[in-house]
Amino acid sequence: MDNNQNNQPTKEDLMEKALLDMEAEGGVNYDAQDELEKHANQQISETSKKVTSLGKASSSQVVSSSANESGWKLVKLDNLPSQGLMYPDKMELLIRSAKTKEIRHWSTIDEYDPIDVSEKISFVTESCSRMHVKGESVVMNSNDILEIDKYQVLFKIHKITFPNNENKLIAKVKCKDKKCGTINSIHTTDSNLGGFEYPEELMEWYSKEENCFVIDSEKLGETFKIYMPTVGSTKIVNEYKKLCKKRGIAEDKSFDEIAPYLIPNWRSFNANELLSLRNHSNNWHENKFLFLHKATKMLKSNSINKVHAICEKCKTKIASSIFLGGSFTAKDIFIVSTRLRDLV
Repeated sequence: MDNNQNNQPTKEDLMEKALLDMEAEGGVNYDAQDELEKHANQQISETSKKVTSLGKASSSQVVSSSANESGWKLVKLDNLPSQGLMYPDKMELLIRSAKTKEIRHWSTIDEYDPIDVSEKISFVTESCSRMHVKGESVVMNSNDILEIDKYQVLFKIHKITFPNNENKLIAKVKCKDKKCGTINSIHTTDSNLGGFEYPEELMEWYSKEENCFVIDSEKLGETFKIYMPTVGSTKIVNEYKKLCKKRGIAEDKSFDEIAPYLIPNWRSFNANELLSLRNHSNNWHENKFLFLHKATKMLKSNSINKVHAICEKCKTKIASSIFLGGSFTAKDIFIVSTRLRDLV
């Protein structure tokens, strides 16, 4: 065998080199990242910032010159699917690009296992995002990101990880006009990814003070609340399901559908409390359950991530769920799918 062939770099070597090159080009010294993060967060709390909106196409804004040098960017909450409505006032969300550590972990994702997909997303958002309430000592982290915002945040991280479109995510979207039927190749980014709309019927119960829906029912003689699920509350639901399985408790699909919307704060709630709430729900008035069932169904049906575009042939509006057959997969988000020659 030719010794020169043995010395040829492998595909993994080429990909790792490309990722390291991208990190170097980004001007970020990741070995000193902790100090940079601390400095950036200090600048944020001490300096008032003016954020200029460029509309829905704007994915992030520079925090300050110091934060920009460290690779951290401030996300405009108005551009998230939640519109920032369910977060504390003055909350700030910062993101940075994914580096080799996150991308290596992402490469092991099992796209057919929803729990593993959630775990990989949590790993990336935990590493690549920072959250805090400006001027307060409130401790927050990526578990506080709303589920409806999760993919939007992930695509924003993807965008700054590959600033020169080194890893385009192409969705194949068929025009639904029967006279057209064109298969469009849509470059999917945070700018054209739509993930959520609040049901108009439910907004009359929205409470800005409590960051949730507060239903004060005279007919039922009680007040109950609906919370938008966070990454942290989803973890509690997964733990609750594991607990039921361990104890041999039968599945309760009707309760499990609404369970994520009943958790007020992932920090002060656990799987055992959710199981206790499930048992207590047997004593609810039927109208309370029906309200929760219908309201959470509305919220869930409005939470499907879709890519939006204009048909290149007939110019009508088109939309399609992401991760469908023929389009990119979840793994593709951080795994470069180009030819080896394009990496070096």
